[in-house]
Amino acid sequence: MKSFLITCLAVFMALSMSYAEEKDQEGFWSKIKSKIETITPKKKTTVTTAVGGVRGAQDESTNVLYWKGKEIDEEVEADELDKFKCALEYAIEGNTEESLKHFDDFLAKYPKSPLREDAVKAVEKLRAGE
Repeated sequence: MKSFLITCLAVFMALSMSYAEEKDQEGFWSKIKSKIETITPKKKTTVTTAVGGVRGAQDESTNVLYWKGKEIDEEVEADELDKFKCALEYAIEGNTEESLKHFDDFLAKYPKSPLREDAVKAVEKLRAGE
């Protein structure tokens, strides 16, 4: 009877650990997906403008106002965001090989992207799951 209870307890623990691992991976992908949805793609404008009159020195700094409780929106190029979304969709579907290929392409093509850190984490997560 004692061995039966120990066996049942071991099976229960193993199942709960695998369930927790699955939930952790789902949480990781959903966190990245929700972050991607908040990013606004930067639009290229083809408008030509002219300014007349100059006063003082040219100021290159752009002061961004800080609003308490509001995060600053990251801006990335539209094609950069599309490439990241494509790789993320493959990861969510479970197609690890294609996802790794797309994330590697993304990292090679956009080395200074604000999404680079998330892409590196995603690649590590995918390679750990193989």
